[in-house]
Amino acid sequence: MEQKSNEMEMAMVNLAKPEINDQTDEYKVYTRRYIMASFFAFSTICSSMMFSTCNPIASVLAAVYDIPTFIVSLAANGFLLMHPLLTFVQTFIVNQTDISISLKIGCALTLFGAFIRTATVITERFYTVILGSLVAGMGRPFIINIQANVAKEWFRPEDKTTVMIAFSFIITCSSVFGVIIPGQIFKGYQYETDPDDGKILTGKLMVIELEIFSAILIPAILFFRPSPPTPPGAINKSRDEFTYLQSLKMTAKNKNFILLFICYSLLMGGFHALAVVISYLFNPFGFTPSQTSFIQSSPIICGFVSSVMYSILIRKFHLNHKKIVLFNLIPVLVSLGLSYFALMTESLPLVLLCYSVLGFFVIPCIPLQLELACKVLHPINQTIAVGFLLAGVHIWSFFFGEILSLITHDQNKTQAFYGCLLLFLSFLAAAICFSKVKLPKEDEEEEATQVNQSTQEGI
Repeated sequence: MEQKSNEMEMAMVNLAKPEINDQTDEYKVYTRRYIMASFFAFSTICSSMMFSTCNPIASVLAAVYDIPTFIVSLAANGFLLMHPLLTFVQTFIVNQTDISISLKIGCALTLFGAFIRTATVITERFYTVILGSLVAGMGRPFIINIQANVAKEWFRPEDKTTVMIAFSFIITCSSVFGVIIPGQIFKGYQYETDPDDGKILTGKLMVIELEIFSAILIPAILFFRPSPPTPPGAINKSRDEFTYLQSLKMTAKNKNFILLFICYSLLMGGFHALAVVISYLFNPFGFTPSQTSFIQSSPIICGFVSSVMYSILIRKFHLNHKKIVLFNLIPVLVSLGLSYFALMTESLPLVLLCYSVLGFFVIPCIPLQLELACKVLHPINQTIAVGFLLAGVHIWSFFFGEILSLITHDQNKTQAFYGCLLLFLSFLAAAICFSKVKLPKEDEEEEATQVNQSTQEGI
């Protein structure tokens, strides 16, 4: 019995070792990893749709409910504000339990928020939409903060960057579904001729989205599995090495992470704020809600193409993540700088070109910055790195979105100019901060990536 006990102890010690050993079954790839990734991806789509529902029709809703435009923007901005408020709770729960608990909490809150929004059918008041968005926003960090954990705990180390790019694309671009549906329901609607039909269409929109969310989120709540007992690669066990407070202190003292935090907040916060006020910027130039929805979807489509392209290039040529981000920020700044002048021409193709270039180059920066943040905070749990960066994005999105809403509330060309200028300055400040980031042991990390790639090819 003692010999058996010793053998069991040795087996537990071997399982705790971080090195990969080809002679053991220490690391295992599970077929169901794609199912788990799908649950995460579709849950993210539902959360993003909650954020973007009112954005393309904001000016119409302001007229229908006879409320200021910044009140309409509270549905999206309030949704974003919930993320930083709940991030500490979410990271603590993951640090103490498992990512499956986090995802299920997030799905339940999203579903409940969508249900609250349908009350607008009865009340015919916009406050129910805002309240539902706030509740759904509370669930957002429980879903999107675990993207790095899902990638690392279910997929091979050499596949992590590709999976992160896919997840980040889905998180950023899934809001396109929330843009398309309102655009289609309100297509052809004119408040001047049919003022009462606006509330009916709004109620219809909320009910349709609740039906979609129920079909997706209920299976995710029921069937999303905990982390695998023998993951396909070494897993960071910082929850066993550091207390939660120790991890927070180490994060606060990491200067490179702080710079990444500021950069990511300004860059992606500006991108989200643009989505909130895009109808206010476009209305003075005669663009219809359906045209606005079409233009808003163009960065998503171009971002999909570039995400696929960059994932292939990074995997094949082991490209330096920091250099890619710095290169991409140049055309991003150029496209933003020219966006107002494109609007002045009132030419749909020119405006479409500017925003397509913006999406093509900015969206691949998202996963690369998240992965860099995980590296500079190693060995702290990656949920903290991702959670804090996304919290910063939502804080800046809220305040910046409200500032832009107030500046552009009269929806004239002068206000549109100042809105475009502030967006450009936010992205420029992000580029300056990122250029000052110094990544530790970059050469060693690149060599390790090449070793992993060579090992995979050898197998």
